[in-house]
Amino acid sequence: MWKRIKNNFESGIERIKWFSSILSERVKIEFSVIKLVSDRDKKEKERAEKFRLIGERVFELREQHEKNALKDKAIMTAMSEIEKLDAEIEDIGKKVSDISKVEGQA
Repeated sequence: MWKRIKNNFESGIERIKWFSSILSERVKIEFSVIKLVSDRDKKEKERAEKFRLIGERVFELREQHEKNALKDKAIMTAMSEIEKLDAEIEDIGKKVSDISKVEGQA
């Protein structure tokens, strides 16, 4: 009888270990997704700020008819930074998608 109780107890312990390891992995995945989404949101805010800066600069240049807004250094810099941010946002989106695919297969 003691042997059966011991075996059942050990079996129960193994099930708890198994469940806790699965739960731990799931929590790690969820935190990874949350971090990536947070990073994406920060990048999108930076992107919006760059667009705002471009708009302000174009508004400043409206009186200078001889100046081409697309050749303005501040606008060109902001546009190149927006392109970089777009690439980073897309990369983060792919990572989130990849993590979601892994979750769906599990």
